[in-house]
Amino acid sequence: MDKVLDKAGISLSQNLVMDNGVWKWISASEVGFSVKQVRSDLESCRVENPVIDPAIIWNSWAPAKGNILLWRALLGRIASKEGLVRRGISLPDVVCPRCGLDTESADHIFIKCLWARSIWWNVLTWLRIRFPTQCDSLVDLVKYVKDCPGSARWKRLVSTVVIATVWRIWSARNSKVFEDLFIPIMKTVEFIKEDAFLWVSNRAKNMEPSWGKWMMFDVVDLM
Repeated sequence: MDKVLDKAGISLSQNLVMDNGVWKWISASEVGFSVKQVRSDLESCRVENPVIDPAIIWNSWAPAKGNILLWRALLGRIASKEGLVRRGISLPDVVCPRCGLDTESADHIFIKCLWARSIWWNVLTWLRIRFPTQCDSLVDLVKYVKDCPGSARWKRLVSTVVIATVWRIWSARNSKVFEDLFIPIMKTVEFIKEDAFLWVSNRAKNMEPSWGKWMMFDVVDLM
């Protein structure tokens, strides 16, 4: 039981408590243990962490660590402050260390935070992709980009940039949390372009992009 709940991001020790000599599920309103409430909490976690189609993620042009991070981010299974608290880890606060405006969830880190959203806006502008009018989760954004019209090769290039973006947003977040180092938006965008360029140059067969053209995302010669 512990393992099943842990996989769902629910701490048994934090949620099953003794109340006046009676075991109680902490989120249940009624007295005593509630199987209905446990099931409801598990269903909520399943909705919050939907199964992601691996076909929209894995890209051999990007390193495995980037692919895995994107997969975990899409599932909400990264060590955000909200995720750590949900797993029973005590923290002084759960607020985003960059904007300070909302709880630091996985989606807040990667898309909802104004800092992250500004990065995506700059990256999508570089890729000549219109920023979506409605986008409240990383899953929504990845699906939106995946569904943009283009050849298979173009889509793979864009996918590589998406993975690089997620990687650099996470790296910048960790720099802020653990080193109190704030990396500016445009500096992060530069890192993303460099990472994706190096990954494509070194990992994609028969691909030798020109740095000058890459900076303008002029990839016609690569198609």
